[in-house]
Amino acid sequence: MPFDLATQPWWSAGLAALAVPALLIAGGRRDMLAYLAAYFLLFGFGPVASYLLGGSIYFGTNTLLIGRAAVGLLLAFAGVATVGLLLRQRRDIADPIQKLEAGRRMPLVPAVLVLLTLYGLAVLAWGGPAFLAGTKLDRIAVAGPFHYDYLLLQMCASALYFIAQESSTGRFAYRVNLGVYIAYCLATGERDFVFVLFALVLHRELVRTERRIPRSVLWGAALLLGATGLFALRGNATPGDSDATAILNQGSVLFVDTWVMGHVPSTEPYQHGLSYLHALLNLVPGQSQVPLAQWLVDRYAPGSSSGYGFSLTGEAYLNFGLVGIPVLFALLTAVHRWLVNRIDRAPVYAYASILFTVAWMYGFRGESQSLLKTCVYGALFFGVIRMVSARGTSASADDQEEALECASS
Repeated sequence: MPFDLATQPWWSAGLAALAVPALLIAGGRRDMLAYLAAYFLLFGFGPVASYLLGGSIYFGTNTLLIGRAAVGLLLAFAGVATVGLLLRQRRDIADPIQKLEAGRRMPLVPAVLVLLTLYGLAVLAWGGPAFLAGTKLDRIAVAGPFHYDYLLLQMCASALYFIAQESSTGRFAYRVNLGVYIAYCLATGERDFVFVLFALVLHRELVRTERRIPRSVLWGAALLLGATGLFALRGNATPGDSDATAILNQGSVLFVDTWVMGHVPSTEPYQHGLSYLHALLNLVPGQSQVPLAQWLVDRYAPGSSSGYGFSLTGEAYLNFGLVGIPVLFALLTAVHRWLVNRIDRAPVYAYASILFTVAWMYGFRGESQSLLKTCVYGALFFGVIRMVSARGTSASADDQEEALECASS
């Protein structure tokens, strides 16, 4: 009988796992893409391994299509590894903090961080004990109607890490705001801060001058355990699961991919890029498009208030079948490499590299609409801060010049 990867998910998992050491060998132990690949490996193939080892998996997963879904994930890793090996990460990346000009380049940054800190503290104080009980949806309701807007703004604010280091005020405001952001996520049962912290660790370790075993590994393990604990607290873990199963069985990527592969094209045809067009249209005011997460709910459990998320691999398959998956991940990898290799050339690259890393990690278990929204809104967020800061700097320079003229006269 001919060998078929679709019936041998262990082979797909094993071949995909080779991407991590391949990137480390070719690009060095600070190759950021290798650690992102490890993250994708856990959230993509973790549930596959859990199922093959006899553990529990996300309810509703079509076990007959796990092998095909594993092939789809393998193709995603093929796209990442191919571009990652062809476009190498620079080995001489300098610390962006040392590249900043003397004085404050963006004096508005501390003010923005303070405002976000005050808002987070106000919500936590207002909700109080209500954050300690109820489901995740109950706690989000307590947080108010601006919950997701606040999380998006905090992702953008967290990407200001290097820029905030240019002054003691900025450093202090950044650390306090990051602490409030983590407290807010814990209170509302969100795991967004895990992606933010991991991205920050990867970037900080990337520019360190010491050559040692990356602390990213230890940080990643700690964040993984923290995410697993939060996953259990949210009620997503199955009673009786072992620690290994709880770590492996995180997220709904496998459920989404197997469902989409069973639904398309047998019930609905391929969308041929329509969801990506909708992601672009969604950026236009008044042109809100139904997200794929809702599209899934409407077909899998009509009328349900539950959400199952989506996946970038599932969306690529929904549009173009298996062939679309490696193309999408190759493009995302190219963008990531391009940004990382420029983080020491201008503050905008240092900011965009962190933001895109967070958005990609978050979007892996989501869809292009959320990834694109984060990047575009993040660009507007940075643009406003840069523009206002530039005006303030110009005004200050004009005042100084006028004062010198008055003194000389």
